[in-house]
Amino acid sequence: MCCNLFSCMRSHRHTVLLILYLGIIAALWYLPGVFHPRSVEDVRQWVTGFGMWGPLVYVLLYVARPLLLFPGLLLNIAAGILFPLQIGIPCLAAGGLGSAVLLFYMARTGVGSEFLNLHGGKWGGRLHSYLSDSGNNFRRMLWLRTVPLFPYDVISLVAGCTKMRAMTFSVTTLLGILPGAVAFNVLGDAMTGNSGLLFSAFLLVIAFGIPLAFWYCGEERKNLKTAEQSE
Repeated sequence: MCCNLFSCMRSHRHTVLLILYLGIIAALWYLPGVFHPRSVEDVRQWVTGFGMWGPLVYVLLYVARPLLLFPGLLLNIAAGILFPLQIGIPCLAAGGLGSAVLLFYMARTGVGSEFLNLHGGKWGGRLHSYLSDSGNNFRRMLWLRTVPLFPYDVISLVAGCTKMRAMTFSVTTLLGILPGAVAFNVLGDAMTGNSGLLFSAFLLVIAFGIPLAFWYCGEERKNLKTAEQSE
């Protein structure tokens, strides 16, 4: 009977893993004592409560964020408020990369395919086709990480459904995170009065506005539309 059970679980591996992931998310949502921040101030108070371990706790919280179901924007701004720039930028980059890799491997186990089939629709299909070009997926993944039009978590899940190498995904994600990590940390620092809001706004325009302008004026936007047509 035990052998039959394991055989059944292997043959329905994707379904079993999906149920497992949903169970973990539900447990983290409903169990008492699990931290669910509602504001940047909530993040600040919780992380500072760990003293010298605050940076590590911040990174772990960011990695677990997709399972805790709260937006990354809270943590992006909180980094500059919590830490000096030389600590906040690496922490934000490490946390953002960790959360992306978590979703990438969740998708790679097969759960991503279920998600894509059920909820991806035409838009998910063209992103999948766009990233499935092995000869160009480094450049294309980097575009999707730097242009502020594409949902961060969704891109991680879709990338995990392709044959993209994990190293390609990780490197492009990290490179795409860094400009925003610098801009958000300076913004958070400005909110504490340590730097100027005008300068932080200027960095945000550089980090997100310039890639957006190149996206609309360049060829990659056309390539994404072509991927949609070939899907």
